[in-house]
Amino acid sequence: MRKAQTKNITGKIILSFTLLLLGEGLLAMGLFWPVLFSLVLTTKKTYWLGFLLGLIFSVMTGTALGLASLVIVGSLFIFQRWRGWLRYNVWLTGLAVVVAGLVSDRILGLAWGGVEGLANFGLTWLLWKLDYFADEVHLTNR
Repeated sequence: MRKAQTKNITGKIILSFTLLLLGEGLLAMGLFWPVLFSLVLTTKKTYWLGFLLGLIFSVMTGTALGLASLVIVGSLFIFQRWRGWLRYNVWLTGLAVVVAGLVSDRILGLAWGGVEGLANFGLTWLLWKLDYFADEVHLTNR
């Protein structure tokens, strides 16, 4: 009996790239944070995704190459360490997403506003309601 993952992780990866391109490219907002934080609960390969998103982010915003990757991977590491008490509370998770966006924008020298914070919190709440923050991987038997 072989076990295969569902397409949830692949969908989250595509959604994170889409939100990076849409958020930073059109709106100048880091809307990818909630999806990355939901991915770090299911797979350790999220650090590589964060590294790749950071490189793309650096090219899009013109910041120092590698600095965005360091900030994103560091934020993922901190969130993964605190997930024990953040996992079941949408308010704390939303606050962590907003703080990660604020700190990363300040470190990278980008503009941050309340609208970006509200958008990230709203997206976190929406993804929470859609059960994106479930920390188990659903397996199917074939």
